[in-house]
Amino acid sequence: MSQNQNTVHKEAYLLLFSTFFMFSTIHVTGKVIAPYVPAALVVGIRCLIALIPLGFMARKYMDVKVEKADWKWFVIIGGLTYFVSPFMIQVAISLTGASMASLLNSMTPVAVTILAIILLGEKLTPPKLLCLVLAIIGATIITKGANTERQFFGVAAAIASVLSSATSSVLMRRLSSKYPAILITFYGTAVSLIFHIPMSIYTIATQPVTINAISVIVLIYLGIVGSGLAQFTWTKSLSLLPAVTCSLFYP
Repeated sequence: MSQNQNTVHKEAYLLLFSTFFMFSTIHVTGKVIAPYVPAALVVGIRCLIALIPLGFMARKYMDVKVEKADWKWFVIIGGLTYFVSPFMIQVAISLTGASMASLLNSMTPVAVTILAIILLGEKLTPPKLLCLVLAIIGATIITKGANTERQFFGVAAAIASVLSSATSSVLMRRLSSKYPAILITFYGTAVSLIFHIPMSIYTIATQPVTINAISVIVLIYLGIVGSGLAQFTWTKSLSLLPAVTCSLFYP
């Protein structure tokens, strides 16, 4: 391995460790805010707040022209990564708890690996296969703890989050060869507002919302760290390493 490749790998691994540390805090803070703000509104506000740091970081790349044919991928990524996935995981947190929802996300490498092999032609090495087997065993043990209808719905929501996140990760990997990671993250987040705005308006009109100091602080944290910095470092990691390798940091 050349010195340049070694430096790139070190940067990518540092980004991945940072990403999953930030991702892991989403489950705890999401559980804290669950009694005050409904899931759909939480992810909508997170997305809106995230655009502030993302827009600041992406400002010097705004002159990069996006090919017309690629906009559909930005729409799909925006819908899956920044709408469906965070909404489903917030629902899972509300129904099952932060620990189970977090641990169920360990199935993400399995879904990403299958899609990356099929769509990107990535290779599966023996160490990666071992990691996947352990992830499947762990997730199987965890789901045995779902002993109520409420928890079963929560598990289903977590699986939906995993599948949507895995699909969008593979698409991000493909786009990252053409566009800067921060631009993909910013455009994807902006596009997701198409889905967030009507859902948030409906939620405010039909469900109780409690705005207090705790909910405000948590929403700001989730927006800047959970939906802003973490999503950028994840996209950046995908631009440096294969999707399968990146996904294995989940467990």
